[in-house]
Amino acid sequence: MKKQATNVLKFFFFLSIGILLIWLALRNKSEKEINDIIIAIKQANYFWLFASLVVSGLSHYFRALRWKLLLKPLGHQTKTSNTFFAVMVGYLANFALPRLGEVTRCGILTKYEKVPFTEGFGTVIAERALDFICLVLLFFATLGLEFDRISGITNKFIFTPLSGKFNALIQKQVYVIITVIVLLIFIAAFYYFRKKIQSLVSAKVLGFMYGLWDGLKSIKNVDKPFWFITHTILIWLMYILQVYVCFFAFSETANLSLMVAVVIVVFGSIGVITVPGGTGAYQIIVIYILTNVYIISSNPAEAITVANAFAWSVWTSQFILILSLGLISLILLAVLNKDVKNS
Repeated sequence: MKKQATNVLKFFFFLSIGILLIWLALRNKSEKEINDIIIAIKQANYFWLFASLVVSGLSHYFRALRWKLLLKPLGHQTKTSNTFFAVMVGYLANFALPRLGEVTRCGILTKYEKVPFTEGFGTVIAERALDFICLVLLFFATLGLEFDRISGITNKFIFTPLSGKFNALIQKQVYVIITVIVLLIFIAAFYYFRKKIQSLVSAKVLGFMYGLWDGLKSIKNVDKPFWFITHTILIWLMYILQVYVCFFAFSETANLSLMVAVVIVVFGSIGVITVPGGTGAYQIIVIYILTNVYIISSNPAEAITVANAFAWSVWTSQFILILSLGLISLILLAVLNKDVKNS
């Protein structure tokens, strides 16, 4: 009964977070704009939106299988079901706070599979580092193939914001000087008191560091490197395909190529990384791509409406999938592991 009540509270918590994020993203649009977007969404071919959910679900499944391969060298043979459930609950938690999901899914495996948290967290860091490398490689490959088209997106959403922040920092020279001085003092103090600091480090802290390091090293100790690489490729292929199949849901986007889906995945990832669930930021980036880079209609108003409908359809379908599978996973974790005692 207590677990069921907890799951109900979690349901309303994550649902309220999602509603809040949607409201924040739409609050500046007029009633007419919202109505036009809703009409465009209603006219979409829902078969393709459903197909994108299947493809997206496969990407999460392949992620769970890849995570199992990382955990095995550490001596943990986890159940595929529990690993998948942990991944889905982690995605659900990320809608509340960025990177909260990484902590959450490690905690789940600690509870139900007795995987030490530090080791599990180390494998997640290794996994995220690998995904970041894949994203960077995909970014430069896309930039090379579509430079004339997407150089403007790169300047707008990456280089311009970064240069703006850097210039603002440089203009406040006093903060730079203070930061450098504090850093030098910290380094000097650490060097002077290094022996005392070393003696104060507890075995628990060292255990945490060792566990984290073991998790990070797991990526090179995978006993099935072929399947590890295959799962990684499949994860990113599913990311691209889940966007591509959504193109067919709208007549204005049906003729877009697979490369456009790659561009959306690469730059849309920026929105997902920077904002919880990517709400608002993801839509802005996708709308810009469909109206300024790959212009989907000669009528600007129509292009903006359809771009909004597409962006919100893709995001909403993924939100519904993560919300439903995440909550189902919370329930099934408790039901299927009822004999597992809390540690």
